Amino acid sequence: MSSLVMGIDIGTTAIKVIVVDALSLDRMDIVAVDSIPHDLVSLHPGWAEEDALVWRDHLYEILSRMASSVDLSSLKAIGLTGMVPALVCLDSNCVPIRNSIQQNDMRTGLELKELSSALEGPESVFGNGFGSGFGCGFCAGSYFQTTGSHVNSQHIAPRLMWLRRNEPYVFSRISWIMGSYDYAAYLLTGAMHIESNWALESGLFSLDGALLEPVLGYTGLPASVLPPVIESHGLCGVVEESVSLLTGIPAGVPVYAGTADHVASAFCTGAHENGDLVLKLGGAGDILLSLDHLAIDDRLFIDYFVSSSCPFIINGCTAASGSLIKWFKNEFGGDFKDLDEQASLVPAGSDGLVMLPYVLGEKTPIFDPNARGVLFGLMLSHTKAHVYRAMLESVAYAFRHHVDVFRELGVEINNVYITNGGSTSPLWRQIMADVLGMRVDYIKSNPGSCLGAAFIAGIAHGLWSEDVIGCFTSQRIPSYPNPDATRAYDRGYSIYRELYPRLKDLFVASSSNC
Repeated sequence: MSSLVMGIDIGTTAIKVIVVDALSLDRMDIVAVDSIPHDLVSLHPGWAEEDALVWRDHLYEILSRMASSVDLSSLKAIGLTGMVPALVCLDSNCVPIRNSIQQNDMRTGLELKELSSALEGPESVFGNGFGSGFGCGFCAGSYFQTTGSHVNSQHIAPRLMWLRRNEPYVFSRISWIMGSYDYAAYLLTGAMHIESNWALESGLFSLDGALLEPVLGYTGLPASVLPPVIESHGLCGVVEESVSLLTGIPAGVPVYAGTADHVASAFCTGAHENGDLVLKLGGAGDILLSLDHLAIDDRLFIDYFVSSSCPFIINGCTAASGSLIKWFKNEFGGDFKDLDEQASLVPAGSDGLVMLPYVLGEKTPIFDPNARGVLFGLMLSHTKAHVYRAMLESVAYAFRHHVDVFRELGVEINNVYITNGGSTSPLWRQIMADVLGMRVDYIKSNPGSCLGAAFIAGIAHGLWSEDVIGCFTSQRIPSYPNPDATRAYDRGYSIYRELYPRLKDLFVASSSNC
């Protein structure tokens, strides 16, 4: 008899659902995959919002579609994932008060300055032994050491401060706050929680899970707005009868908390041992390294991982990856296959053309919203193919910058996996291998984060072990580094690393004139 598991991803551009069949402790099959797109709402420059009520409607719709096309009578467990840390504000009736504020929203400049001064300035309570009375086992006298991150635009506190200042009516009605997939769990089970990675990335909790009440105090909200924190493998509740009647999903099915989308994606790509590195070539570029020990760096993000042997995953994000080459294709024509074929005729290093890919500012490791894209070394001998290849190389250089940071931390890198849309390009995969000087394994037909959510739920429910990941990642296409190309890229990379510090002040001046 089948034992089905469902994974649900509340993604940035769509809700995606997968159903898999747990055949044994180390085998599974994909039964069905479905998705419904939704839109980003940007009412003002720098704003990034989504309508959580649309998520609700689409969640019920996609579950109904699954129930009508797949026999879910043997559904054993549901796992969740989604973007973090989105902010969903609910009223006393548990209804969203306004659009969610997404992780890439940039409206909180003033609030960030205020909070940074309060928490990281010379008079900060963190500099006076804060944390010793809060059970913070990792605390060492600073906000960064307590939380693993500096105050930044992804944090929840500055967004709540912005709401208090700019939307007081909305702010006054807040009874609960949570993340995107936490809200989906509530819709399914009627139970409130926040998952541990949302909690960590919110900036409101320490690395050992303690609520930092003085930080929340700057928002003007009480601790009661935060539901209990549940770890990734934790049970949220079970599917309610009302949801079953509405969608056809069996009532009583256990729902597990899941994890952040980038963490879930890394897990189902095959990373679960110390030193496993995952390169994700989506609209943005993510680079994630699983660790069996705590290591923090102010140039990186940190999350809890879901592997039994690796409790942490340090990671970074280059703001433009696939979005950069998509822009090039849309503006200058051609399709990706033709562009790849033309660029493959250009030698490694693009005949001296080097690009900075900071066309959306940059996140890690430089954290500079003023950074801009640059084409350096352009000459009349360069062609469209040179520019396109230089763009592919620039993202690889950005990933190598992160690898340099990892190595400075003294952590080892063993297996390297590559996934997401951009990884379908053999040329880009080879460039990655050559720039990094490491073998890179392409995981074919990876459905992404929703599969990771299903893995987590199946493991938590005892249907399979972590070895089940191997049955899905066994089909790998390796790209081996070419020593001659790597030497060419070493030269290009040295120029790449020199460009940003030399241009940093000019980026600030340029941004002030926009």
